[in-house]
Amino acid sequence: MPINKNLLIRILTLDRCFRDWGREYYIEDLLEACNEAMTSNNVKGSGISKRSLYYDIDFMKSEEGFDASIEKLKGDNNRVYYRYADRHYSILGKFLPQDVIQMSRTMVEFLSYFEGMAPIEEIRNQLPELKKLYHIKDNHPIVEFDFNYDYTGLQWFGKLFSAIVNRIPLQVEYESYQLKKTETLFFHPCYLKSYMHRWYAIGYNETDQTPYWILGLERIKKIKELSDRNFIENHEDIKDYFYDVVGVTKPAGLKPMEVELHVHPEFEKYLTSRPFHPSQKNKGLTKDGWRILTLEVILNNELVNHLMPYIHYIKIIRPDTLKERVRERLKMAMSNL
Repeated sequence: MPINKNLLIRILTLDRCFRDWGREYYIEDLLEACNEAMTSNNVKGSGISKRSLYYDIDFMKSEEGFDASIEKLKGDNNRVYYRYADRHYSILGKFLPQDVIQMSRTMVEFLSYFEGMAPIEEIRNQLPELKKLYHIKDNHPIVEFDFNYDYTGLQWFGKLFSAIVNRIPLQVEYESYQLKKTETLFFHPCYLKSYMHRWYAIGYNETDQTPYWILGLERIKKIKELSDRNFIENHEDIKDYFYDVVGVTKPAGLKPMEVELHVHPEFEKYLTSRPFHPSQKNKGLTKDGWRILTLEVILNNELVNHLMPYIHYIKIIRPDTLKERVRERLKMAMSNL
């Protein structure tokens, strides 16, 4: 008996019902569940009959099917209801090892407790169906990530994610902030990075032959897959490439330098518990009790941005170029008051 899409929907629905020992599923209940599942999956037709449903159950019990041990038990008014003899059995075990099934079930249940963890639309949409499949109750989120679902570039996340996984080159139309016009480039994405509530795609810009092109998702206007074009690999570890910077901007030709900061005693615990950068080191205290911190980074705008909210608690000891950039920011701020 070949398994087509309609039959697969029905037997997966029956599998879910037979695993639910907390409810008695009579033939009418099974028929309703199967027809609801087919309707929700846009299967055309008037539904299935009891006769077809009995055939499905017999198929699941047969060696040709899944050799499932399905019990018929007496319920209310001597009516017959159905369930698996083993409450831990599932036809999924015919396709996947039991430990893999349990691991995936645990992961789905784990994800259901988190808010703001799945920017990929397909995952957000499928999570309710996966919860139904594994018979997981609805849970109120108890962990929330600082994630903005209203971010205008989020619509492109799924396409970029798929292109990276499947190594598909893209033709991207995007709006350049500097040129204030829409441009088109051939882009080979290799990484997605979140920074300060925004998402960035990083990859090879074939048009400009730039190895690490950074593209803000909110600037993208259109994406087209180029399946007939060869994908250009990026062999360098992207995390290593960006290790020397705060944020996502790595100015060409610059090398890391040591930054020394002295932090006011009232504020030092905040910055020692929430470092500016992984290279941050605690070098002890000054004579007047200020905390000495050092970083080994390339100077960029993001580093200055990170310092500015706390600059009234920080002394920049070196380098002088960083001092000057902060002074310019402060002068601009004062001129606006």
